[in-house]
Amino acid sequence: MALQRGVVVHSLRDFELTPDGQYLLVNSNHSKQIALHCSVMQGLLAAIAHAIGRSERIRQRDTHGKVAMPCEGWELGIQAQDASQTVLSFRIPGGAELSFRLSEAQAREMGSLLINAADLAKRGIAANPCLH
Repeated sequence: MALQRGVVVHSLRDFELTPDGQYLLVNSNHSKQIALHCSVMQGLLAAIAHAIGRSERIRQRDTHGKVAMPCEGWELGIQAQDASQTVLSFRIPGGAELSFRLSEAQAREMGSLLINAADLAKRGIAANPCLH
C-alpha cells in the first residue's frame, strides 16, 4: 500500500526520554527524529497493541486468533497509594514493563481462573479463554 502523506518507518534505532519526561524521542530510518508528547503515550500504546493483533489476524487470515507477547517475568504487588488495588506487571523482551491495576474483586477472580486453568493444563485439557 502506497502512502500519500506521512513518514514511513521501516526500522527503529533507539528511543530516548527528554530530561523533563515530556517527550519520547524516536530515532528511525527516517532522517527526522520523531517527538511524542507524554499525553499521547498511553493512547499510542493501546493503538500499537490493537494494531499488532489486527495485523497478525489479517496476515494469517485468522479472525479469532490472539497474539501473545513473550513474557520474561512478572510481578504482583499492592498499589502504594491505594492498598485495595493490586498491581500486576509483566516484563517483555527488551526490558519494557507493562503494569495493570486490579481491584480486589478482579484479583480474586483472576486468581481463581488461573488455578482452574493450571488444573486443566495439568490434565491436558484445552479450555476456551475467559474474558472479563
